[in-house]
Amino acid sequence: MPSNIEIYAPSRIYARFAWAALGCAALAILVGFVLGAVYALIPAVLCACAAVALFWLAARPNIAVGDTQFSIGDRSVSWREVKEINSTRFVSPLVLDVRLTNSRRKWLVYPGAPERIAKLMYQLRRTSVQATFDGVAYSDYWTWNSLGSTPAPGPVPGTPVRMLNPEDEDEVERLYQRLKTVGHLDSRSDSKTDRP
Repeated sequence: MPSNIEIYAPSRIYARFAWAALGCAALAILVGFVLGAVYALIPAVLCACAAVALFWLAARPNIAVGDTQFSIGDRSVSWREVKEINSTRFVSPLVLDVRLTNSRRKWLVYPGAPERIAKLMYQLRRTSVQATFDGVAYSDYWTWNSLGSTPAPGPVPGTPVRMLNPEDEDEVERLYQRLKTVGHLDSRSDSKTDRP
């Protein structure tokens, strides 16, 4: 296998939570039968359903991302075939609707750690050059992404910005001192304002 392929395996936390949910289901069933509490079977069913869903997520195949294609288990998809990558509301586990050429569609489900999900999303978006991402074209996506991530040119926040040169600062200071002492900056006398 070439060294430039990144493998994304499901996180082990899903299997641990699945075993915990299965244990809770068994405990609720035990309490329901020993105490005769029928209502204890409701959380048992809910915990068993959660355990099944978590075991299914933990058993998802690895995702391999390479330079020319990505693979979900034993199924490979060339980057040229990817036309759309649409995200869903699920972030962890990551669920993507991948539209391919010839109106084919694949669901990519990756139950991983948040940093691995972010890295997978970055690689999918970086290598799918002919695809749109939630309706945004590849070049537009990376243009806007680069504009939003680079700091704006100019001074670092927190440092004062010099608006005036030293001579102008001296002039402003002189006028301010005169205003403080006289009360106005107008060189004309107040005789004009006293006329009726």
